[in-house]
Amino acid sequence: MSSILFPSREWAESYCRALNESPEYKRLGRGWVWPILFVVTELPPGLRARYPSGTPGFIADLYNGECRGVTFYEDAGGVDAPFIIAARYSDWLDVIAGKESPVSAIVKRKLVLRKGDMAAVLRYAAAAMEMVKAAQRVGGV
Repeated sequence: MSSILFPSREWAESYCRALNESPEYKRLGRGWVWPILFVVTELPPGLRARYPSGTPGFIADLYNGECRGVTFYEDAGGVDAPFIIAARYSDWLDVIAGKESPVSAIVKRKLVLRKGDMAAVLRYAAAAMEMVKAAQRVGGV
């Protein structure tokens, strides 16, 4: 595990690389062609000082099992994307650490699909699990 801080531009870039290094994600993500904006809310005090907006996030440009790049935002509050998933910092950490699956977190509304088609998200549940494994390889949480 690395010591890259989540969330940060460096973490998002490392995450994109980790996705591209995963043959399983390449296979399971085939057919997914939409960027996803991941938004982090309810930051702990140390991160709140770093991101005064309280809503950092990043867009992962995901296309057919590949991450074509990321864009990090210190304030993702007004950013738009075809799919937007938001969660409290603590809930993101639980998903990244594998304490909660991304699909169950969405069902429990710990991860909130603010925009996008839930049916499409559920069709790619296996790809979502591979995305979590890539996040675990990045660490920083």
